Amino acid sequence: MMKKFEFVAGTPKSDMIMGLCFPIGFMFPILLTYLLSFYSGMITYKVHPLFKFLVFSPSLVISYLIMKKIRKSVAKKFIVYIDKINIRVVENEKEIMVGKILFCKIKSNHDKLVKVDIGIDNRKISFISRPKEYKTITGATSFNPFGISDISDMNQLLTLGKDVQDIIEKRGGLDFPT
Repeated sequence: MMKKFEFVAGTPKSDMIMGLCFPIGFMFPILLTYLLSFYSGMITYKVHPLFKFLVFSPSLVISYLIMKKIRKSVAKKFIVYIDKINIRVVENEKEIMVGKILFCKIKSNHDKLVKVDIGIDNRKISFISRPKEYKTITGATSFNPFGISDISDMNQLLTLGKDVQDIIEKRGGLDFPT
């Protein structure tokens, strides 16, 4: 009986890219706007604060668009097929990993993060999923700049991890060193 899991998630590499590119993507347009306006003489100490806000508004919009583009480029659609003890991982319609499952480790922090590490033969793949929006303490939803997944994607990833762990436990862990 083959099981199929579809979800959008990232990898440790995509997490690193977002962590490095987000500050650059946010600050570069603002810095460029400031330098252009300062050296052109538009910004002086006597200029009204509302004028400064209007000058910097386009740079904030550009920063948002850059961050949105980065998030879209690092989000990957994974399809994982599990057949007994074998796993096949497809990333954006390209097969990246096939083999016998050796281990699985799950890290879950309620609705903020799901990370699943699955090992086969001499390779390991990590799936990292953060929500695009999450609920704050007050109950309102808040935008997560590092989130690339929906809650349904996170649930699929968590279900995948639990199913793989169940497979390992049913086999008695004899063939699966951790």
